[in-house]
Amino acid sequence: MAMKRKKPLKRGPKGGKKHTPGRDHDRKSHRSKAKRFGKKAQRLREEALREAERQWRVWDSLSEEQKKFLEDLRPKLPRPANDEGD
Repeated sequence: MAMKRKKPLKRGPKGGKKHTPGRDHDRKSHRSKAKRFGKKAQRLREEALREAERQWRVWDSLSEEQKKFLEDLRPKLPRPANDEGD
């Protein structure tokens, strides 16, 4: 037995089935969008790495006594792998 629709499809300018992704009606190409988002993610990762390096450089420049009193300046991010320090 076939299932009947509860409500008939709307007709007119605002009704009807919408173009949904995966049904050959994508507004944007998946490949170009993935490439764009990948570039943005890479840029954000590089910015975070530069910021972590800067914070650790400032922390390492402080004396031991200053480090005791300025504990809130200690970087929350882990030390970058290519950076050298104590």
